[in-house]
Amino acid sequence: MTMLRMCLAGLAAASMLALAACGNREPEERAAFIQLLQQRIDTGALVPIGALSDTEKEAVGDYDDAYAVITRFQESLAKAAAPLRQVLAAETIRSVQDIVQRRQAFDEARKTLADSASALQAARAKADRIRGGLTLAPDLAPVYDGVYDEAVTAPFGELMQAAGTMDAVARDALGVADFVAAHAADIALEDGQTKVSTPTLQQELNQRLQALNAQSGALDRARATVLRAAGSDS
Repeated sequence: MTMLRMCLAGLAAASMLALAACGNREPEERAAFIQLLQQRIDTGALVPIGALSDTEKEAVGDYDDAYAVITRFQESLAKAAAPLRQVLAAETIRSVQDIVQRRQAFDEARKTLADSASALQAARAKADRIRGGLTLAPDLAPVYDGVYDEAVTAPFGELMQAAGTMDAVARDALGVADFVAAHAADIALEDGQTKVSTPTLQQELNQRLQALNAQSGALDRARATVLRAAGSDS
């Protein structure tokens, strides 16, 4: 009888160990998550990083929460970038007359840019806070942080820089519009042409326009950044 009890106790202990082993899928899920992140890096599929498929979600298990930190930020990034398309349209300038006629649009553009920048900063802060609370194994942490840098930190910086460029263009355009308004008696706008009555005013206006034109290259780069972040290539 004593021997039987010892055998039963041994079987019970072995069964518990087997169940524990079957129930702990974390190493497999972590390995799958590392592999998935590495695949995203290798294929350059980081912005946007894309949602997990059902198969991928099952494979990575609880690590889908860590992945969601990145996807949620990118959703916020796209949302912040979307209104900036309208700003880009306003900042496609061909003449002084365009600038004067769009004065209100430039004023609204600066407000839109400020709102988008604020929303983007809040999204970045939230992502960083959640990332800081994640406990990742030593083999996973450097891979995840590398993806995080490319999929969160970098696009955040790029869009903030683009917004800053666009704000500078709107600011300088407003300066030109206000200058023309302040000298309305001496500056005439006819059929897209600008006629200035004095050389001094012409020189001052030219200086303002040159400062605006000097930003055209940066504005082209900002345009590409905004369209990419908003999810469009055109």
